[in-house]
Amino acid sequence: MKNKGCILLIILLIFVSACENRQTTSIRISKNKPHEQAIYKEPLPNQEKEKIISFVTKSLDNPVFIEAKEEAERVSSQLGVKMEWLAPMVVDSQEQEKIVESLIERKVDGIVISVLDTKKMTPLINKAVSKGIKVATFDSDAPASKRAFYVGTNNYELGKVSGESLVKIVKEKNLHHRHLKVLIMTGVKESVNMQERIEGFKKATKELDLEIVDMVESFDDINRASELLENYVKENPHFDLFFSAGAWPLFSPPEGMISYKRWKENGGIAVIVDTFYPIVFAANKGLADALVGQDFHEMGRLSVENMYKLINGDEVKETMIYTGLEFGSPHNYEELLKRKKPWEIK
Repeated sequence: MKNKGCILLIILLIFVSACENRQTTSIRISKNKPHEQAIYKEPLPNQEKEKIISFVTKSLDNPVFIEAKEEAERVSSQLGVKMEWLAPMVVDSQEQEKIVESLIERKVDGIVISVLDTKKMTPLINKAVSKGIKVATFDSDAPASKRAFYVGTNNYELGKVSGESLVKIVKEKNLHHRHLKVLIMTGVKESVNMQERIEGFKKATKELDLEIVDMVESFDDINRASELLENYVKENPHFDLFFSAGAWPLFSPPEGMISYKRWKENGGIAVIVDTFYPIVFAANKGLADALVGQDFHEMGRLSVENMYKLINGDEVKETMIYTGLEFGSPHNYEELLKRKKPWEIK
């Protein structure tokens, strides 16, 4: 028994020593605090403080940020800064606010946020800036805040181009003289990027006689989105057009979208935002007439590069740093699939 006790004590000491000497960032998802949280340690005396850039996204269950995260990690590693990726487990503006509060308390060097609720986040961003923390936004902005810059899509333009694509298809099908009913799917209504996309879409489709029959809110949840769309089509099949301001409903396997697929086969027209591999794959199976994609790789890269400048005392002159758009149609779906890396959604 004595020997066993000694062995256990030695193992425990080795484990504690290993934990103290670990240099890699540990990630955990807690049920009480449902967000990805990097463990943080104060630097030792005479040790230079590690520069930290903390990304705060809308949720961890939304795969649209995968490409931005991978690119942000790559560039951070090249520049020698620590990058954290934090978010509520599911879309929750209060949780997002708590995460930002915790980053302000920790006095991280830079925060890059995809804002859920602009009104609620603006005072927090201003608070962080007043404490000397550099703050930027990406994907979804808080334009009235004191953030240094925004990196991402010109969301009004994205909505406008999506609307123009829809008008073009409607005219090609000689339906532009008819009264047409459109269903719109959004993410979170309080998010500025969603508001701007829908505003741009409405502007571009003004020449058509459109009636918005409903605007359904997916809360950026891909499972909820596909169920919402499938159930809506089952119960209310008599609409003509569908615009989704994000890719959420098409992440599900196409074979599961039975009612929606039938609606498409019966002449329904759909324009979807985003050109990730699963979305192009679904579109190529007949689930979308046009796609308008965003460049999340560039969002990740440019966010880190410009935040790195700021935290090192350099100036970032541009306050609106727009990334490009990508276009998909039945003419180039196969080409897009060849260029893109397949995803495995679990």
